[in-house]
Amino acid sequence: MRWLVLITLLSATACGGSTSVQRARRSTSEASEARPRSTARLAHAHRIDDAETWARLAARPRTASVARTEVVKLLIDLEDERRLWFVDTERWPVHYDFARERLSSDARPVEDHATFNVAQYRRTDRRFVMGSVVHYLDPDLWTFEMIAGDDLAGARVLRAFEQVRDAVYFGEALRYRPVSALHEERTATVGERLPRIGADEVFASIRYQPLTEGVAYGTLRFVRGALDPSTVRPSEILVLAELPDEIPVSAGVVSAQLQAPLGHLAILCATRRTPNMGLRGALDDPRLIALEGRLVRLEVGPQEPSIRAATRREAEAAWASRRPEQPLTPRLDDRDVGLRAICDLRIGDADTVGAKAAQLGEVCAIGGVVRTPGGFAVPFHDYLHHLGRAGAADGIDAMLADGSFRRDAGARAERLAELRAIVERAPVDRALIRRVRRRIARFDGEPRVIFRSSTNAEDLPGFTGAGLYRSTVVPSDASDEAIADALRHVWASVWLQGAHEEREWYRIDHARVAMGVIVQPFVDGAVANGVAITRNPFYEARPAYFVNAQALGGTVTGAGGDEIPEQHLIYTYGEELEAELLSRSTRTAGQPLLGEAELAELAEVLGVLHERMLPHWAHRANAVDVEFLIAGPDRHVVVLQARPFQVAYAEGQRWQD
Repeated sequence: MRWLVLITLLSATACGGSTSVQRARRSTSEASEARPRSTARLAHAHRIDDAETWARLAARPRTASVARTEVVKLLIDLEDERRLWFVDTERWPVHYDFARERLSSDARPVEDHATFNVAQYRRTDRRFVMGSVVHYLDPDLWTFEMIAGDDLAGARVLRAFEQVRDAVYFGEALRYRPVSALHEERTATVGERLPRIGADEVFASIRYQPLTEGVAYGTLRFVRGALDPSTVRPSEILVLAELPDEIPVSAGVVSAQLQAPLGHLAILCATRRTPNMGLRGALDDPRLIALEGRLVRLEVGPQEPSIRAATRREAEAAWASRRPEQPLTPRLDDRDVGLRAICDLRIGDADTVGAKAAQLGEVCAIGGVVRTPGGFAVPFHDYLHHLGRAGAADGIDAMLADGSFRRDAGARAERLAELRAIVERAPVDRALIRRVRRRIARFDGEPRVIFRSSTNAEDLPGFTGAGLYRSTVVPSDASDEAIADALRHVWASVWLQGAHEEREWYRIDHARVAMGVIVQPFVDGAVANGVAITRNPFYEARPAYFVNAQALGGTVTGAGGDEIPEQHLIYTYGEELEAELLSRSTRTAGQPLLGEAELAELAEVLGVLHERMLPHWAHRANAVDVEFLIAGPDRHVVVLQARPFQVAYAEGQRWQD
């Protein structure tokens, strides 16, 4: 799985009758890629005087958080007259391994790994200064970078940079890239003497965004306007001009705009294991246009994508292996359990109020640093009662059994729209409205209230259902009719076409799906919204939390176009806060959205959720997917949702530095 912000153009070469997608733009970096490479690797070098030497040392790691990059790791041995070592980064992707194997001796031993990491990244009397030279191929940028938690003083960073710059053939182009707020703070003392480059400039010209790696077979279909979900087939690879709010199961996705890496589209594709990538200019690329309407094989790789024509035989084999074999029957308890407070709910209550509400109840019960908006849940009983009042219950079974409904997506769209209209027109039980109003009155004068979905067919291990259902916001003094509308709006979303198609692919029994409703104060005064997963999606063995946050007015869960969220990796293997900045928000003019205090509190909250929530899912998830807000004058963390998530690691994502 990949969750990358950066983007690059595809271009093509022909080889053995197939077509690969590669860059259309010519640049000095392309010339660098085209150069002949020696087959002999160099173990190490003290200088890089030409492109061939660089090529014999550089690696293109699949664990990089940036696509289309080449990396050479380096060490400066301060005890050996500041000797500089550029190392074979394919052989030694970890600084420690090279130091232990090549630079340790009886007279100057290299300590164990844990001691090494503390001594060499955080102490002033360190033996080594370590970093990487990174070549971002598409913009042809060369940077000197250090790990996020390295607290080397600015003057010493400057000396190291100058030593590296003087030892490489591209020295005039080399820039220092601070990858954390700590780096920015430490190097502020040296001012303009240290040539810098920020994340915004690095990201500006990079165009390929692998989100979910993998191979897809399907008919390449261009969607040049808004996507009509009713037209999507599981055998299609979609090339999208616009990011949709919902997307049924498809074979693969290529978006011509950036995607929010933890947005609903990306999460859905990751959960489905659907290869997914962002690609600026995709609809205008002549090599993709040449394959439009044809059966193709698309591979979303960590550093490069590729595409070629495919045969029907290999495509059908791939399609047969994708769909779950076993049906899923949602657990459903239709008892009238009343309007229960969220904080009184536990996992076992999912059968009556839905997984989202039940899991949020578990989160609320943790207390301490973990805060939620509270609220209450309207159980499945009231949804099912409403279907009966509307006369829709019997019709649902007939609709689901109808042959034309099952075969024809257009007919299915019409019938589902008719069903939603019936649900949204039918009167709501007046007694329920009165009970909901009385409970809202207890929200202590909050100006707005949000009604959120909570079904037995979302937020489950193996089935996230992200973004399938609706929420709505009303004033806290809303009229009876507005409360009724809010309930009906959420209830009817069970029968949105995107939700139906997703459940159908997963063989979920639609007749057993029921909707609970979470009613809670809308958190006003929030300064940022965010999503996090409590696992590092890039490196399995380097534990971290991956955080996306966006300023108000933007979103990290919906379709964001070219809007980039602020992104951090908060590492968890040390006692001190170490947060690597991957990108700044496009809404903050380069200013930080989350400061050290917010990151520290967020790290604590995520750690507690990871520890307390994972056991509930019995090894069916390895991470928690968390939606949160930063709110209030003290900018505290408010948890809106916590659900199971499985990060899938590809081979090669298991080493660390």
